[in-house]
Amino acid sequence: MIQTIGLLIAVVWILMEVIYHYQGEIVIAPIKGLMVGALYNADSDEEETEHIIQILFLVFSFNFIWFTEN
Repeated sequence: MIQTIGLLIAVVWILMEVIYHYQGEIVIAPIKGLMVGALYNADSDEEETEHIIQILFLVFSFNFIWFTEN
């Protein structure tokens, strides 16, 4: 269990550094209930693509959002 928490903290820290490099946004939000998992989504239009990585761990949601030009 402690190794899993340590791994999660390491992944979140690495993602925070990447988001800082790309001048993105980090949103940490509470969840009503318990969830564990991850999600990646990319929405693109003619000019740019919005990337979202969402990591859900128990009662917190960590959302990493950044944009790239097409």
